[in-house]
Amino acid sequence: MDNSVRIRDFRRLKNYRFNTEGVDTVTSEEQIATEQLVFQHFERFVQYAALDPELPLLHRENHTAYLEKCLKGLPESYSTLDSSRPWIVYWILNSAALLNHRFTDSQLQRTVDFLKKCQSPIGGFAGGPGQFPHLAPTYAAVNALAIIGTQSALEAIDREAL
Repeated sequence: MDNSVRIRDFRRLKNYRFNTEGVDTVTSEEQIATEQLVFQHFERFVQYAALDPELPLLHRENHTAYLEKCLKGLPESYSTLDSSRPWIVYWILNSAALLNHRFTDSQLQRTVDFLKKCQSPIGGFAGGPGQFPHLAPTYAAVNALAIIGTQSALEAIDREAL
């Protein structure tokens, strides 16, 4: 079996660039600018990978330390994402699962308790405690609770109200 790392051909991604369909808007211009920045990073990575056969490197310990830190509390710079807190929890838990990292039972229970605070008595989850429920944070919260997978996590979902 070939154990070498194969770098994806990022040139194929250019086929999926945003199509304005002849209607230019501020949003479409921002999308195109973002895509250009991302492609620059892809191209730089491919150049580095050509020079260093050890790339890509995954600094698992750094990633898990960051996830541990963020699950305890987010940096102040994340305050603009206050209505996306179940999403951030989901992204942290999903990233940890991909890295085969398991949080402690107490960390997971605190996470369940937090997500319960985001749940509305009329059904669904909000982006944060005291906010209105919406489908998107509900999706993220239910996925996060499913990743946790404990009885407490699964029982936290008010299926009848949902």
